[in-house]
Order: sequence, then C-alpha cells, then structure tokens
Amino acid sequence: MKSIVIILLLLVGTSLCAQHLTYNEWLEKAALDMRLAPRFGDRVKNAAQKESDAEFLRLMRAQDSVPRSASGQLVQHGFEMLRKGDLTAAMYRFNQAFLVDSTNTDAYWGYGSFFMELDRPVIAHTMYRAGLSVDSTNTHLLIGEATAYLAEHHALAPTDSLAAMEPVHKALGMLEKAQRYDPRDPGLLYRMSVCHFLRNECDKARAYFTRARNAPKAPIEPDYEQRLNARCPPR
Repeated sequence: MKSIVIILLLLVGTSLCAQHLTYNEWLEKAALDMRLAPRFGDRVKNAAQKESDAEFLRLMRAQDSVPRSASGQLVQHGFEMLRKGDLTAAMYRFNQAFLVDSTNTDAYWGYGSFFMELDRPVIAHTMYRAGLSVDSTNTHLLIGEATAYLAEHHALAPTDSLAAMEPVHKALGMLEKAQRYDPRDPGLLYRMSVCHFLRNECDKARAYFTRARNAPKAPIEPDYEQRLNARCPPR
C-alpha cells in the first residue's frame, strides 16, 4: 500500500492541504476537471490524458498485477481522504479505482459516499444504483443506499413526519437485502437498529443495537443509545 500511495503522490500531485468542497464548488471544478466527475464524467479523453492513464496503469501493474486488488486499495485510500475532508483527492482515488478495474463496483460506493458528504443523497442514490445494476449483491452499495434513504428521512422529518417514514421503510428493505450476504456487518447492524427505532419496533431496535455495540468499529452515533433508552427503556 505504501508504494501505491507514493505513486499517487507523484502522478496526481495532491495538495498538502485538504480540499473541502461545497456542492456548487464541486460543480464548477468538475466542469473543468473530469477527474472530479464520477467515471471521469464519461467524457472523451485527449491523447495526453490517455497517455497519462497508460503510464498510471503501468506503474500500478508493477506494484500489484491483480486489477481488483489494486482497485480495492485505491477505493480504501479514497475513503481515507474522504474521512480527512479532502473531497478532491477522494474523487481522484475513486476514479483511479474505476480506471484500474471498471468492474469493481466499490468505486460506485466511493462515488455515492462522496455525494453523501456533499449532502446530496439523491445523487448518491444514482451512484449506488449504478453499481447495484452491475452487482446486486454488493453490501457496501446496499448499505450506502439505505444510508441515503435515512438521510432523506432526516430531511423530511421536521416538516412531514408521515412522508418521512417512507424512506425509512425503503432503507430497511435495502438492509434486509444486505443482511443476506453479510449479516454481521457492524454498519448494517447499527442501521437496522435505527430503522426499527424509527418504526417504534423497540424489541428489534434494542436487539440490533446490542449486536452492533458488541461488533468492532460499529459507527454508532454518540447520543443514539440515550435516545434509544428514552423511547425503548431496557427491560
């Protein structure tokens, strides 16, 4: 992984300062730089860009001859950049992952997560669904799709509590699909608890919360247990 990161720094020239973006800033930058658009915006590349891609692929193959493995490392590095708030570098990595192996649907997981960071769940849905159209069993995409639905619930809840429940039901459906393939995923367990909590299904909410809490690295919000205990007191 270390050598791959060195290649990235040499070829991409990532800034030492994290590049935070708003949605409008992204629109402006992506119009000028196809590397900031998912799948390079499906734009036609010129000769210089094709040559640059070929050199990048050559260097990547020298470090890892298995495209899926190399692509997976790039996706993970993209998420590291996303967690640091460097959205520009994150999208570069997700696109590089797609370049190395266009069949790796985790690249779409990265694309969707990028737009979730920009608070654009509707666009995130299109990315997750594009990946699911290729691999309907990708649990990262199924859980990502559920997370986007929960974001829609959060946006609707203050003004229309009834309409806000529809995306919760859809989120639960996506999580139940993901559960068939990876029932122990910590993020899945936590989101299952949240869905049942929002549906006032206390027994299931508590059961999934207990499993999530006992799982390693479960992404549980700090105040969730307090809210769960208030609505669904432990017996």
